[in-house]
Amino acid sequence: MRTRLVVSGLCWLLSVTAQAASVMFVSPSTPDDPFFSRVELFTRLAAQSLDLDLTVVYGDAHRIYQHAELEKRLANSPPDYLLVQVYSGSGKSLFDLLKRYPKVSVISLEHLLLNHESENVGLPGQLYPNWVAEIAFDNAAASELLGAYLLSECEANALAGRPGVVGVNGLHGQEALQRQTGLIEAVDQKAPFFVHQVVNAKWQRPLAYQQTKALLGRYPDTSVIWAASDWMALGVAEAVEPMTKQGVTFCIGGFDWLPETVNSIQSGQITASVGGHFMIGAWAMVMVYDHLHGSLPDYVKQGEPLFDLHLMHKGNVNELGPLLAPKAWQGVDFRSYSLHHNPGQRKYRFVVNQSQSD
Repeated sequence: MRTRLVVSGLCWLLSVTAQAASVMFVSPSTPDDPFFSRVELFTRLAAQSLDLDLTVVYGDAHRIYQHAELEKRLANSPPDYLLVQVYSGSGKSLFDLLKRYPKVSVISLEHLLLNHESENVGLPGQLYPNWVAEIAFDNAAASELLGAYLLSECEANALAGRPGVVGVNGLHGQEALQRQTGLIEAVDQKAPFFVHQVVNAKWQRPLAYQQTKALLGRYPDTSVIWAASDWMALGVAEAVEPMTKQGVTFCIGGFDWLPETVNSIQSGQITASVGGHFMIGAWAMVMVYDHLHGSLPDYVKQGEPLFDLHLMHKGNVNELGPLLAPKAWQGVDFRSYSLHHNPGQRKYRFVVNQSQSD
C-alpha cells in the first residue's frame, strides 16, 4: 500500500511537470493599479522563464469580491498552485475555502493577518496542509529604514526650526499599521523630530495631494513628509511644488519603486523610496518551481521574512532605476534563483540585481 502511494504521488508530479503546472495569481487590486500591475508583469516574466502556465485574476481591492471571485474560479477550474495575498480580517475564511481544494498548493504573499487571525490559521502547513509557504518582507523595518533616511536628509531643517513630521498612509489594515509603526520608531530615535499627524489617503494620489495641503496649513514647521506608497508620495510632491519653487525644502519618501519615482528622485522632488517587492510574485514563482521539484525548504513555513526591501535615493538611483524596466529582466533565467538549481545554497537570495542573469 505504501509503495502504491509513493508511485501514485510520483506519477502526479511527473504529469504536472510534463504539461507545465498551472498557477493562479490573485492580484489583490485592479489591472491598472500602479503597483500591482507591475507585480503582475514581473510574475508573468518569471512564469515564462520557468515554463509555468500562469492565470491572473483580480481582487478589485475588496476582500469580499476577491473571496467570491476566487470561490468561483476554484469551483470551475482549480489550478495546481495559487498565489494569493490574504486581506487583513479575512484570513480564516479564505484558508477554510482553500482547504476544500487539497490538491491546490497555496503560497501566500506578504503577512497581513491580524494577530488573532495568525493564531487561528497558524503557520503554513500547521492547520491547512495545502498552504505550503508564505513569502513576506518586514514592512515595519522597511518603513523605519525609509524614515531614518528622510530624517537624516532633513536634519538641517529640523535644527532651523522645522522638526515636524507628517504621514500619508493607506487604507486601515495590517500593512498600513506596520508601515506607520516603522515611521514612529524612526522618529522616536531622532531628536528633535516629532510626528504631528498621520492621515489616511486610501492609497490615492489625488487625496494625498489634498491632505498634504491641509497638513502643511495646519503644521507649518513640517519638513519631513512620509507616504506609505510612491503613488501617494507623487501627490505629496505635487502639493509642495509651489513652496519648493520659493526655496522651501522638504524630505519626501514612499514605498514601491514606481518608475515615475525614479525621475522624481533624480530631479529632487522625492528624496527616497523603499522597494523591491514588485518582484514578490516572481519570487513566488521560483518557489512554485522548487516545490514541483521537491526542493522547497522548510524555513519558508516559519513566518520569517524571505527578502528585504531596499532604499533608493540620489546616491544609487542611476544604478537601481534601470532594473525597474521589464527589458532588464528579459534575459534573466529565473532558475538561477532556484534552490533546486543551486543545491549547495540553503536559503533564497531574492535580490533585485543582475548578478544572476544569463
